[in-house]
Amino acid sequence: MVSKLETNSPALYAGIRPGDEIHEADGIKLYHLLGLITHIQEKGTNAITLKIKRAGELREVTVTPELVDIPGEGKKPLIGVREWSMGGIMKTVHPGVFAQIHDSVDAMISTFGALFSRRSDIKPQHLSGPVKIMNIYYVLFKSEQGWRLALWFSVIMNVNLALLNLLPIPVLDGGHIVLALVEGVRRRPVSPKLLQAVQTSCAVAIIGYMLYIVFFDVQELPWNRKQEKRPEIRFSPKPEPAPVAPR
Repeated sequence: MVSKLETNSPALYAGIRPGDEIHEADGIKLYHLLGLITHIQEKGTNAITLKIKRAGELREVTVTPELVDIPGEGKKPLIGVREWSMGGIMKTVHPGVFAQIHDSVDAMISTFGALFSRRSDIKPQHLSGPVKIMNIYYVLFKSEQGWRLALWFSVIMNVNLALLNLLPIPVLDGGHIVLALVEGVRRRPVSPKLLQAVQTSCAVAIIGYMLYIVFFDVQELPWNRKQEKRPEIRFSPKPEPAPVAPR
């Protein structure tokens, strides 16, 4: 949903107004803001037909992105929407147990894939620890459906923790399962000294990593986060924008 428009922007000139919901771009259904941004970057300065919803009525507008010089980023095609807000309707769904587990496993695989990929900019410090988790709860409870979102987040987090606990890492349940299997195959217990050394080393590594994550989490708290100045975006002057249609 469009919230604010830049002065002299192509979107303003095309007749887009605050409160408009953008549903399609060139016939492609949009489910996330990133989809629209990607489409604009791909189209460059070619005209884009947007299907918008205003006052319950669907209509089409044609907007031509303009190349704008953004400090530190170079020239990019933009339509000139300054701010976006969440639109649409929130619905309550009830996924099954296996569906939730499948989604959690898929999310974990994607996360680890991005974490260990050389082409990814995701780093170990980008994961969240206890401080960030509590901050997420704080943000969720501030929303209109806060208790529902907090409950949803708690379910997801618990499913993920349960799956993580099954990883074959010493001191985790998955590590104990692997140890029991090894002892079953060998038909004799692992050396207590070796087991203690491995478990102690893993416990220290996990606790150390948690402290490492907490350090970065604290830097991201609202009162510690530095307010970055928004780069100034200027569009070239144009004729008077299209008249505002009645809402």
